[in-house]
Amino acid sequence: MLVGFRVDASHDGPQLYTLLVVGGQNERPPVAAGRIIFFTRPDLAEKALTLDESLSRLGPVPQEIETFCDLAEALYLVNSQNADPDGVILDCLLILDDLVRASQLHMPERYQSILTELAARLTERADLRRIFTNDSLRRHVEDALLWCVGALAVKGKVLTE
Repeated sequence: MLVGFRVDASHDGPQLYTLLVVGGQNERPPVAAGRIIFFTRPDLAEKALTLDESLSRLGPVPQEIETFCDLAEALYLVNSQNADPDGVILDCLLILDDLVRASQLHMPERYQSILTELAARLTERADLRRIFTNDSLRRHVEDALLWCVGALAVKGKVLTE
């Protein structure tokens, strides 16, 4: 599936993309030389796929975005809102989980546990107001999300052409 990412709140639509192979034992993005492949335009998806030998045989690349990880919106919601009616935070958590696992970096236990608990609560459709009972909890979730973004920045490679 083609995944779009928005990281800058002033930008409309995705700024980065990756592919995510879903299903079976191989649920992961393309990886080359230990780095997750991201790209700046959907038309670079085929090039990204060819860089990962084990995924390059999977067939045609998707042309349409199937899921969208709006990191800018997720951070805004975590920081200041009491509802996430569109499931933006959960969508990001699920994508980040797959990508961080593919990075082969060890997420600190405190971040792993807080994001796992948050995903479970959001899956149960809990309101952010009930989840974030204090501002400290919001800051801890923000820290965990930013750790994930940093891990992906360090373990990522961005194709621009």
